[in-house]
Amino acid sequence: MKFIRTKPAPSISDGYKSFRPYVRSDFRKTCAYCLIEELFAAGEENFELDHFWPVSEFPALKEDFYNLYYACHPCNHIKWAKWPDSQLVAKGIGFVDLCRDDFENHFRELPDGRWEGLTESAKYTIDALRLNRSHLMQIRLLLRALCRE
Repeated sequence: MKFIRTKPAPSISDGYKSFRPYVRSDFRKTCAYCLIEELFAAGEENFELDHFWPVSEFPALKEDFYNLYYACHPCNHIKWAKWPDSQLVAKGIGFVDLCRDDFENHFRELPDGRWEGLTESAKYTIDALRLNRSHLMQIRLLLRALCRE
């Protein structure tokens, strides 16, 4: 899975929150991090705009459409202003960006619903965002079972 962003960026005049419908569409009503769809995550009201590059570290990107990702409340709350430290960045380790990277190149879903990191960035992302929370694993297993029926 890879998310495709609208190009060119939409024009807005009321601040970055006005981008929400466009971001929601680009991310197909799916969390950019745990990949759970709105339907399985308490609906649209449980989703927020996340600044992929945190405003605390990258203030110039606050209003940048391409820095806004659609995230469920738990993932957005966990990620908040997290960003890899300079030592990790120097090693090329950071959050996997599914607008640029294919899921399959970084992650593998195991039979128990856990995600396994295939790259150092994937391992960092899984740990930093707690992407193997028990309810996420249960939802993945339920969705897999539904797809088999």
